[in-house]
Amino acid sequence: MKTINIGLANPFTGQLNTVEHTIAEAIKCVRGIQDIAVKRSVTEQTVIIRFEQAVDSFNKLATALDQDCVAVYDDELGAGELYGDKAQDWAPFNPKYFLTI
Repeated sequence: MKTINIGLANPFTGQLNTVEHTIAEAIKCVRGIQDIAVKRSVTEQTVIIRFEQAVDSFNKLATALDQDCVAVYDDELGAGELYGDKAQDWAPFNPKYFLTI
């Protein structure tokens, strides 16, 4: 099982992406969704999705939602990774800031 965190703050528009739009974009990239939640991180509202497998690029997802990056944690590997055009600016993945359901 894997979990993805997708922030709703859109740095390009200065507005929030909607939960509905964020989930619609995410379901293009993942299969076997087990649970979805919205929680507030230290900085912003965040969509959290537990899923079984990725079927498309998380880099494309980050771009579609105007996110610097998205964070994905893989339970089997016991590790997380950041994806997106500015993932290196936020690296390394820090589990302290990762939200779970």
